[in-house]
Amino acid sequence: MQKSERVSLDLAAKELGVSMQSVREHMKRGIWNLGSVVTPKESGKSFYGYYIYRRKLDKFLGKEDIT
Repeated sequence: MQKSERVSLDLAAKELGVSMQSVREHMKRGIWNLGSVVTPKESGKSFYGYYIYRRKLDKFLGKEDIT
């Protein structure tokens, strides 16, 4: 598995057992470090971007030990 493999918001929410909106809010508030949040100001778009990485999600779920 590649270090930077991304996971969709939908799949991450399913694996975490929460709604997609919960994942967005927890990431936006810095409660869950599953990847990165790109603000509209940073991207020049009118919406937030959420980049969730497999290794960070697995670590959060206790599936993988990253040192």
